Amino acid sequence: RKKLRKNMLHGEFVHFAVAGLLALYNWEAALAVFIIPVFVVRFLMMAGNWGQHAFVDADEPENPYKNSTTCINTFYNHRAFNDGYHIGHHEDQRRHWTDMPVKFKENKQRYIDNDAIVFTGLDNFSVWLLLMFKQYNILANRFVDLSGTKSRQEIIELLKSRTQRIPATPSPAPST
Repeated sequence: RKKLRKNMLHGEFVHFAVAGLLALYNWEAALAVFIIPVFVVRFLMMAGNWGQHAFVDADEPENPYKNSTTCINTFYNHRAFNDGYHIGHHEDQRRHWTDMPVKFKENKQRYIDNDAIVFTGLDNFSVWLLLMFKQYNILANRFVDLSGTKSRQEIIELLKSRTQRIPATPSPAPST
C-alpha cells in the first residue's frame, strides 16, 4: 500500500508545513487552530477505537463478535452515525449506518452465541476510560446480558478474560 502511505505522508507534511508557516505569522493561533486540535482528535479517535476492540477472545481473535464491542442507547450514536454498533460494522463494512440498530436486533442470536460484549449508555471513549481505571464493576453495570443467564460475577470474569494479554504466536515459516 505504498501509494496510500505516500499520500498520507504527503498530507502530513503539507499540513504541518502550512501550520509551521502560519506559526511564523502568529504562533498562538497556529497552535490553537492547526496543531493542538490534530493531536487531541487523533488521541480521542485512537482511544475510542481501542475501546471498540479492547475485549478480544484469545481463542477466536478474528471473530468480530469476540473482538469488537457494541454500544447501544447512547447519545454518541446519534451524533456519530451509530459508530457504537461496531460489531455490525465488522459483520458488513458496507452496511449503512441507519441499518445498524435493526441488524443488531435481527442478529441478536449470533451475539448471544458468541458472548458478544454489548454495553448500554456508554460510548467507545467511556469504555476506554473505564478500562484505563480498571472499573470492571461499572462496565458490568452497563453490560447488556442478551441471554439473561449471566451473574454479575460471570460478566466481570468475561470482561476480564477478554482483556488479558494474548501471547504472540510465531509466524509460520514461508513455504519454499
